[in-house]
Amino acid sequence: MKKPVRVGIVGAGFAASFHLRSYRQVKEIPVEIAAIAGRTKDRAAQLAGRYGIPKIYDDYRFLLDDPSIDVVDLCVPNALHLPLVLETVKAGKHVICEKPLTGYFGQGEPDKEVGAVSKRKMLDKVKADLAEVTRVMAEHPVKFCYAENWIYAPAVRKALEIIDRCVVTGAILEVRGEESHSGSHSEYSKSWRYAGGGALARLGAHPIGAGLFLKRFEGVKKTGLPILPVEVSADGVDLTKTPAFHAVKNSPLVTGWEDVETWAQVIVTFSDGTRGIFCGADNLLGGMESTMDIRLSNARLKLDICPVRICQFFAVDPAPVRDVYFNEKQETKAGLSFPSPDEEWTLGYPHEIQDFMEAIALDRAPLSGLELAKQVVEVVYAGYVSMEEGRKIILSPT
Repeated sequence: MKKPVRVGIVGAGFAASFHLRSYRQVKEIPVEIAAIAGRTKDRAAQLAGRYGIPKIYDDYRFLLDDPSIDVVDLCVPNALHLPLVLETVKAGKHVICEKPLTGYFGQGEPDKEVGAVSKRKMLDKVKADLAEVTRVMAEHPVKFCYAENWIYAPAVRKALEIIDRCVVTGAILEVRGEESHSGSHSEYSKSWRYAGGGALARLGAHPIGAGLFLKRFEGVKKTGLPILPVEVSADGVDLTKTPAFHAVKNSPLVTGWEDVETWAQVIVTFSDGTRGIFCGADNLLGGMESTMDIRLSNARLKLDICPVRICQFFAVDPAPVRDVYFNEKQETKAGLSFPSPDEEWTLGYPHEIQDFMEAIALDRAPLSGLELAKQVVEVVYAGYVSMEEGRKIILSPT
């Protein structure tokens, strides 16, 4: 029997829960969840009991000190991603990290003033962070697994299979992607100090990551070298602070945003002259929508990552299904809706964990790794500079 991959989980919230459900679905690679560490030990204990995790800690450093743990899965707030990645890598362990790899969360300013910091200063800080993680990774032979679920969504994986054939004689000319819903209910998401940005960083990072991944794949397929993002222009605004929104009453959209945008769009120019248009917004009612439109010179792909429409439901009175889960962020079940049979599967979470476990067990690179994580962060923060300065921003040569 193969030696099991032993996993340590840091965090005991929403992300930890769906990661743990995904570990249970890993095939052919034996996996053991060896320990979980949570700031609130009681919450960690609840997850440990549910998933049969033998060790529970209130300090993640116990995981780093445990020589039997192979990989640490970081399910922690955004501001902790980079410091914990660096500590984990220096401890000689593989690491799984959600987006964003890093961001600007303040450097001593009062919390309320972080979002007002020059976006150019933020980008410079982020670039320094990326240089640091690149240096540390180069010094330690471990794997960085970037948990961007869009890369693993079945719709995107099928698109990749088709694109593999189409780019032999054609080219991806434009990629459009969007993730939008009615707004996060996490108070942390409303403050730059904790979220590291607004809709662009929180939602737009998903289609940006998928778009960059597809163009990288196309370039490697054709020439052995990736097609990279070289220029960014962007716009963004908190739509709940506009005169139009102030004039309406009783909107079900989330409000109370402090210093982050609720709508953002970024245009990316790639090194082959093609374009990507990516949007993230908190102004969409009816449940979360995650979509892509991939326009090639010889084909077109339209992807409905969420919602899927293989199950349709209509009701005038939704009372009988009040306690039935349909889709993320769906405000009402009245009228026509599309209940997802397995939302986590269609969003790619089990496939993501499967790839990471295979990469570690078989000593290969994960499909979604460090270079993609770094590019997404730079595109997002270059987008914020573009919003503030009102011009296109040239990206760093890679």
